[in-house]
Amino acid sequence: MKRIFLFPILFLLVSACNKKEVVAPDFKVGIEQDKTTFKVGEQINFIFSGNPNYITFYSGETGRMYEFRDRVTAGARTDVGVPLQNMTTQLLSYPYSYAAEGTYKVTFVVGNTSIYGSVSDVKEIVLSIVP
Repeated sequence: MKRIFLFPILFLLVSACNKKEVVAPDFKVGIEQDKTTFKVGEQINFIFSGNPNYITFYSGETGRMYEFRDRVTAGARTDVGVPLQNMTTQLLSYPYSYAAEGTYKVTFVVGNTSIYGSVSDVKEIVLSIVP
């Protein structure tokens, strides 16, 4: 009788140890206008392909730089990204324009997340904004 209860418990233990892997995001980003130099105020259309679980946008402007995302000043994080997509939406493009001239490193952080973990990737584009 005790052996009959042992088999279901053993089965549950073995099946619970079956770990699945998170699939890396297949993501590409491009610019609809197919150029990297824009005028101040001109709209830039970023085009996405693939469908990651989330996309976060860092414009490269002051306060929105990816390389400073973990910097802490006076107890507060200083540079943050803009969440564009989460697991319940799909985004195919994103329009953006810059108010000041300069060179900006635009960064998109994408990732896939499940109960088994998270895998992320970073895509960068360097843009020149002229008067």
